[in-house]
Amino acid sequence: MKPPRKRFQNIIITIIVAWLMLFVFIPNLMIIGTSFLTRDDANLITMVFTLENYTRLSDPLYASVLLHSLNMAVIATLCCLLIGYHFAFILARMPEKIRPLLLFPLIVPFWTNSLIRIYGLKIFRSTRGYLNEFLLWTGIIDDPLRIMYTSQAVVLGLVYILLPFMVLPLYSSIEKLDNAYLEAARDLGANKWQ
Repeated sequence: MKPPRKRFQNIIITIIVAWLMLFVFIPNLMIIGTSFLTRDDANLITMVFTLENYTRLSDPLYASVLLHSLNMAVIATLCCLLIGYHFAFILARMPEKIRPLLLFPLIVPFWTNSLIRIYGLKIFRSTRGYLNEFLLWTGIIDDPLRIMYTSQAVVLGLVYILLPFMVLPLYSSIEKLDNAYLEAARDLGANKWQ
């Protein structure tokens, strides 16, 4: 007979796997399956198998949109990595008492829905938003800037939403890094940046 702790762990793992299957894997499988069906104006889709949806990706319009999206994703990932790595490294080297105070503002956004956070960014960056109003008030600009609906705004929104997902795993890995490796690197001639 299994010990109670092992049985409890197996139950928890089973619940988590069932949850992920029901709410992540099966819906994604349904979307993939639907992508091979024919579009219908009356019923949304009909059960006629087709590859036309994927052949349309070779259309220059769709290809340019896909490449533009991939470009913004790469830029956002690099920005998250540049910001997140430094923040995670500094956070991992802070004293134990200060770390929770710095982790708290990083985790707080998880308590709010992403849609609400993006809407807050929209209010902040719109033509009549707080940022433009502040810049007009200080006299830095004479006319409101068009910040919304640009590639830079999309990348900024992606970085804002995804930065905690970059920092937390990096922090977890860097925190476990043995200081002896850093000392050995310094002994072998590496500077602080290296």
